Amino acid sequence: MARRVGFVLVFVGLFLLFFGLFDRVYIYPRLKKAPLDQYSQPVATGTGSYFNRSPDTLREIDGAQLENIRTVRGDRDAGSEEIAVWDSFNSTIDTADQGVITATQERIALDRVTGQSVQCCGENPRHQGLTLKFPFDTRKTTYQFWDGPAQRALPAAFTREERINGVTVYRFEQRIDQLDIGDQDIPGTLAGDPETPSVQTDIIYSNVKTLWVEPATGIIVKAQQDVTQVLRTPGGEEVLTLIDAVLTYDDATVDTNADDAASGANQLRILGTIVPIAALALGLIALAAGLVLLRSPEGRRVARGERRPADAV
Repeated sequence: MARRVGFVLVFVGLFLLFFGLFDRVYIYPRLKKAPLDQYSQPVATGTGSYFNRSPDTLREIDGAQLENIRTVRGDRDAGSEEIAVWDSFNSTIDTADQGVITATQERIALDRVTGQSVQCCGENPRHQGLTLKFPFDTRKTTYQFWDGPAQRALPAAFTREERINGVTVYRFEQRIDQLDIGDQDIPGTLAGDPETPSVQTDIIYSNVKTLWVEPATGIIVKAQQDVTQVLRTPGGEEVLTLIDAVLTYDDATVDTNADDAASGANQLRILGTIVPIAALALGLIALAAGLVLLRSPEGRRVARGERRPADAV
């Protein structure tokens, strides 16, 4: 009997040791990847001013209620084991009349583990740095994070640790100050020079972007931007405000992101730490117990084929 139990415990112990290693080396790395079939629709709201480009209006609107919606959809067929391809459509509207203020479309290819941009798969435009998520196991450091209007990656620095909806997050800030992102011709009447048919101006862009990131998954739980775009003449005079607004993820978006981040972090912790450690510990205990039973006097006698006399007491 001892021999049978011993062999069972040795088998169970070896199985648990193998499973613990298999989980950590094979299962866990496959969970720790951005999804190919990503779908999300974060909504940011706020107030601000903007220039209404409608031919019937052509004036600055102050105190508008604004809404920004970004729809992200993964292209599973274009992705691979290492790369995810996500299409993004981003628009900002005035909720009073549903008028579109800005609208952009992007195709983003990113490394499924690091979150870094990858130049492939028809991405448009050519991205740099991080885009829609941070890496798994995000660190308290500075990352290069993509900015659409600037069309480049710029530093996003870790500032502090906070909690949102019970989830620990790292807060990052990206500060863009007075960046010239292009030029635009406007009628002289809008530039305060009615005698001139057209005036060339520079588009000057500033933004303070704040990102709250769950570090285990790299999910952006909350985001906010304090954005300004103005038109400035070569002489340095600001003649028109294209947009001046503060937009922040709404409560529903933050709640959804926090739930997804908490669930993902728990799965990573269970499969990356708890399961392999428990399996290895229980495996060693079972293996040791099995070997002890096999080496016991009864186990050795049975192993050598010894038999007690029928009348032995």
